[in-house]
Amino acid sequence: MLAVPASSAAAPNADPYNWTETPIGKPGLMIEDVDAADGTAWAVGSEHGERLVALRRDGDTWTDATPDVSGANLVEVAVAAADDVWAVGWDSSPDDGTTSPLVTHWDGTTWAEIPSPAEIGAFDDVAVDAEGTVWVTGWARIGTAETAVVYQYADGRWTEYADGLGGAINGNSLTVLAPDDAWLALNPGLAHFDGTSWTMVKEFPADGSQILTGLTAVDATNIWAAGVANTRAGVQPVAWHYDGSKWSKVQTPNVSGQAYDVTIVDGQPVVVGEKFAPDWTSTPLVLTTKAGTEDPGLVQVAAPTTDAVVLTSADADAGRLWVAGGNIDVFTGFAAYAELP
Repeated sequence: MLAVPASSAAAPNADPYNWTETPIGKPGLMIEDVDAADGTAWAVGSEHGERLVALRRDGDTWTDATPDVSGANLVEVAVAAADDVWAVGWDSSPDDGTTSPLVTHWDGTTWAEIPSPAEIGAFDDVAVDAEGTVWVTGWARIGTAETAVVYQYADGRWTEYADGLGGAINGNSLTVLAPDDAWLALNPGLAHFDGTSWTMVKEFPADGSQILTGLTAVDATNIWAAGVANTRAGVQPVAWHYDGSKWSKVQTPNVSGQAYDVTIVDGQPVVVGEKFAPDWTSTPLVLTTKAGTEDPGLVQVAAPTTDAVVLTSADADAGRLWVAGGNIDVFTGFAAYAELP
């Protein structure tokens, strides 16, 4: 998800985090994503799944900063600067139920809707690279086909980069290191961009047995991805790591659950999602590397104690690890942070 090197905050250890819940102050919400930069956090999602919502926290409270645009849901936000925030999602037609991609930009004062490069589709991730170019991914109807897409937005113009994505039906998550070095988690598959086209990662299964929904990078030799694996025992969280030459699957706890996002704290991954009980009730899930060892495997650590059943997003900034999500059954949005040593 991130388009820049991650936070330099200290890495967490295996002890439980001291989580501080931050009341959203608005009922009926589901938070889909949180992103922060320079001490200001943004959260986006929807109100009762029918109206998009954006919240800004630059002090001790969340402030409603929802764009005055039509849209059913915002699912990702990228904070490049205080006056450069991008959010994406989709709007739904009340007539036939089709969705159209939605892109909005905050200039420090107001939101503006950016004309979408596709009429039908939905965007699931947005990133801003070091040169200020905006990248979005998701799916769109191209001709008669509905397929995964990636677009870049610069100088008021969209450019499509879909060559090499094959039969993938959706782009789930992007991480951008340079104009010629980006990674894309797909449904299904994992791909790399060389500035011209995408190449599928051969090490990663392309049969849909594993779906990645979160990507983030420390640098070109330390990249993490997280998602879900469909196994004979059910669904389990899955993580992969890239060391600059190859991708390798990383050991995760043998639990029923799903990972949705990953962020970096001092070079190490923090993965969030949900854990399923035998009766399929959910609780928040937080995974990270084992403290004090070189073992790349992930272990479960303390998650916030909350009525939220799923953590959809995580980000580290200014000495804080942010997590967000909620309970979609009753639309109770949630955000919390842990101070990092």
